[in-house]
This record gives sequence, C-alpha cells and structure tokens, in this order.
Amino acid sequence: MKKLVLCFDRIGGDPAQRDATNAERLLRLLDEGNEQLCWQHTGEQTPHRLPRRGAAADDARTAIAEAYRFLVDHWEPDDRIFMFGSGRGAYCAQALTRLLGTVGVLPDLMDYVLDAYAVPRTSRTPQDWQRVAQVAAGLSSRHDVSVPVWFLGLWDTLRIPGFTRRTTPAPLHNVVLGRHAVAIDGLPGERLVATASERIEEVWFRGSHCDITGKPGACRPLAAITFDWMLDGALRAGLEISPQLRYALPAPTECDAVAGSPHRLALRRLPEDAAVHSSLNVYLRTHPEYWRRLPARVMWADPEWLARGERLVPLGKTVAQAQLAERVALAS
Repeated sequence: MKKLVLCFDRIGGDPAQRDATNAERLLRLLDEGNEQLCWQHTGEQTPHRLPRRGAAADDARTAIAEAYRFLVDHWEPDDRIFMFGSGRGAYCAQALTRLLGTVGVLPDLMDYVLDAYAVPRTSRTPQDWQRVAQVAAGLSSRHDVSVPVWFLGLWDTLRIPGFTRRTTPAPLHNVVLGRHAVAIDGLPGERLVATASERIEEVWFRGSHCDITGKPGACRPLAAITFDWMLDGALRAGLEISPQLRYALPAPTECDAVAGSPHRLALRRLPEDAAVHSSLNVYLRTHPEYWRRLPARVMWADPEWLARGERLVPLGKTVAQAQLAERVALAS
C-alpha cells in the first residue's frame, strides 16, 4: 500500500504569484518517496496572456485530466488517496473525488471518461450520476468501481466561472475523512461541499478567502491557523511529512487569533449550529461585536488547537538544525 497525494491550487490564477499558499506549504513538508507519491497543479501549465471567457473552466478541466492520468499511472487497489485544494482548486478536488466515486480508475477508457464525465458541460442530477456509475461498472471487470479518497482537504471552495450552475453535485460518498475550512468574512456564494457527506468536517474561520487559503494578500497569522487545522487532520489520517519538520513547525498562538484588521462587511450567512473554530473565542474577548456575524447557536470545533503548540524541539544549534531551520523557512 502506498499513498498518493494530489493538490489543486490557483486554478485560472496568475502564474507570476510566488507567495506560498497553504496548499503549497503542505506539499513542501511531505516526505516523498516510493511509499508516498505527490502530484501538484498550480495553474502554470496553461497561462493566459489576456483573460477570456471560459479560461478558468479550461484550466480546471486540464488539471483534472492530468490528475486522473497520474492516478491511472500510479494507483493500485488498497492505495490511499489524499486530495487537497484551495479556492477554485478545491472545486477541482471535489470534481475528481466525485469522478473516482462514480467511475473509478479506468485505464483503458481514460480518454472517454475524461471527455464525458470529468467536468460535465451539461446539467447532471444525482440520478444521472448513478446511471453513469452503472455504465462504468458494466465496462469494468470490477463489481464495485468506486475508488475511495482517504482524506479530502479543502480550503474555502469557490465555484469556477464557466461551469453550469444547474448541475446538482452528487454526494461525495467515497470520502473516508475530510475537512473544509470556510471563511466567515468571504464573499457571498454557494458552498460546494455536498452536505450529504457526513465524513467531511466543515469548520468556519475568521477571515477572508485569502486569509483562509493563504493566497496573496492574506493575513499570515490567520492563514497559519487554517493550515495547522488542515495539517492536523491529514496527519491523523496518516499523511507522512518529514519527521524533523513535524516537530519544528511553529504552531499558532493566541496572538495569531487576534491578528489582522476586522473586515467591515459580513457577506456570508452562517447556518444555524455552524461549527466555528475555537480560535475565534480568543478574538471575541477583545472584539465582542463580532458576535453579530455568528448565528444564535454555534458549535466550537478543535478545542485543543492551542495544545498542538507544545512541540518539543531539541536545544542547541548544529549544522543539521541550521539546515532544518532553512527548510522550515521555505515551507512557511
């Protein structure tokens, strides 16, 4: 058994952006080898000099196709798939997860699968996806073609322009474990994780879309909180990072929780009983007016977030530790 890690980031974005997003930071920490293979799409493969209608959708289809080919080349039964995405990349991660749950990995029919089902250009209902799964089962030698995604990590999913709005996403039943960090102060819009998947833990964090994803313009301390939460979930699921880096990474503190200027507009409506990250409790002590952005009832998530900061790092400087510090700096 090996682990396959796929990461979608900056779909349709500016290839010149160099600030490390949370997704990129996570990839830099991975312990890659024969037992853990990694694939990344950063949006740099198909840059567009001038914005054009449908460019983001084309980039997304390209990214999903490349990721599926990576799985065709490397996936074997019993392998564990870890999928990550931020913003529009999170939409792609969901689309590929749904594709794997519907048709699985079909090497002999790869081109057909990608053209017909990867990112459908027409409306599909959950019943349509069930019929697609039945067709795929008939074309495969396996009775159950569904391929599970062991861990799905999403930072503030955004819809991609150019995709049909009428499409009803099929539930992500093939997700074993999942986390979705959502921005309280983000722009209004549909949140795209299927609520039918109870295995995806959706938690709301203070900050804008950039603050949650770590994209350019982010408040870095707030981005560090969502990064730490996602990394914690992935490690619990079995993702492997460099053992030295695991204990040398700085963990968020209460100072990080109160960083940044409050956003003046509250444009997203939180559902009743929304799961809100416990770091917001710290912010509310000094900014009680922020309560107005929350529903009447909330559920506090990740109460042990501060305890994760108690990581032991050996004292004394050696050459190896100096090299380690340099790697940590690059990762952050």
